[in-house]
Amino acid sequence: MKKALFFLLALAIGMASCSNNNSHTKEATKPTTSSENLDTKSPTNDAISYDIYINPRFGFSILYPTILSPQPEPENGDGRAFSNGKDEEMSVYASHNVFDSSIEELYKTCLDGFEGVVSTSIQKDNWFEVSGSNAGHNLYKKTILHDDVEYTVYVTYPKDKEQTYKEIIEKITESFKVGLEVTCQEN
Repeated sequence: MKKALFFLLALAIGMASCSNNNSHTKEATKPTTSSENLDTKSPTNDAISYDIYINPRFGFSILYPTILSPQPEPENGDGRAFSNGKDEEMSVYASHNVFDSSIEELYKTCLDGFEGVVSTSIQKDNWFEVSGSNAGHNLYKKTILHDDVEYTVYVTYPKDKEQTYKEIIEKITESFKVGLEVTCQEN
């Protein structure tokens, strides 16, 4: 418990020093992650490009397609939504696992509360994916449980854009990195 409180205090102090929003990331056990070493162009569709979202509060990053615009961040800093202003949306967020749920329990809760018809679902190790449809839209959700934090990406899009979003979902889930240490750099 003391270790967790110390970590949270250290994280809060580190974030407070990030006043200019110039953050860099590194994974605790992996090489540096930055937009310079991420392929931000689509391999098969040159019309789709990507930018990176980094969340300093929970230490995660993900690519998002630039066809979706970043929406205002919530005050609590838990994530971000991206939208085309119509019917295509992506949300990425994290929360503390306050009920100490296992990945199996989180997966079951997701399936039980899924707002639509589930077409595919899989749960392995520390993550799960669920996809389906509802009222002319396809839905996709991936949750990763890491160090007692739930990291989630959720995407909705019209069924007629399924081929485009198949590629987008593959790209963003491949880029979804959690458990990052976020540090700030002075200009």
